[in-house]
Amino acid sequence: MVVDEVGKTRFTKFSRPKSRSASKKRGRRRSERKQGVKTKIPTKNIPPESDKLETLSLEVQNLKSTVLSLKPELRRLTEVSDSLESQLADLKDYSEKRMQGTVHDLEELDSKIEEARISIERLSRDFERLLEERVPIRKIRIPPPITSQLTFYEGEEPLAFQLGVAPGVLDVAMERARSHVGRKDIPDEEVVGILTGRVVGNTIVIEEAVAGRTSYSGLTEVALDPKNLAEIVDAIVKDGRYRSIVGWYHSHLGLGVFLSDVDVKTQLTLQQFTYVIALVVDPTNDEHGFFYVDKNAKLSDGRPKIVRFVKKE
Repeated sequence: MVVDEVGKTRFTKFSRPKSRSASKKRGRRRSERKQGVKTKIPTKNIPPESDKLETLSLEVQNLKSTVLSLKPELRRLTEVSDSLESQLADLKDYSEKRMQGTVHDLEELDSKIEEARISIERLSRDFERLLEERVPIRKIRIPPPITSQLTFYEGEEPLAFQLGVAPGVLDVAMERARSHVGRKDIPDEEVVGILTGRVVGNTIVIEEAVAGRTSYSGLTEVALDPKNLAEIVDAIVKDGRYRSIVGWYHSHLGLGVFLSDVDVKTQLTLQQFTYVIALVVDPTNDEHGFFYVDKNAKLSDGRPKIVRFVKKE
């Protein structure tokens, strides 16, 4: 209690003295509030650095474990990749060799086709020359064999003609085919020749089997030398007998008697001039067969029909 000068009594509030440091802090806060500076509040629940290191260490361990588990798979994939590369290299080498072999085969096939084309062209010219030079009526005529001596054949399918084969024709063709099989130190090969005779009425009379010289001969194919064919044609013209080429023959070795695709092409080339018959003999199986290609009859696949002849009873 304090008594002032006029005698009035006045009470004052008791307060503790303030320290200087607390006063400074309050003054600094007031200054920061005036300047718009926010007081940083400490973040709660921040993990210490040791916990962070421990977490990172666990993650590193997990990654190492994952890498170790992937190593066998990576090794297996590497082995598979090496195996595939090796197989690819082998396949590439094989493909290159096959391609080279195919190119060589195609070149050889083209060569044979060209030889066949040239032979067919020469054969066509020779037949045309024969037809042009042939005299319709000759001074000397030799009659065909007596009818009773002929062996007659007719087509399995109806044809406008039949065959009459003279004695010995088949024997000559078969014996020549046998002579080229089973030779010592010489490989087996097919033979080829020409059938000569005449057309009497609706009968093609085959009188002779003339041996031909081959330009190529093997186990499965044969080709007549065009020069030799020209020689045979010339001999027929100069012979003075009224004969002509009525067919051709060749042999098969153990394959049976039939006309292959190449044989059909040869037959069609010959048939464009006159009646021409194909004789096929197989000395291994002791078989023979006469054939004719009917150009007017087509099979379902478009190929011409092959008619085989059978012996008449």
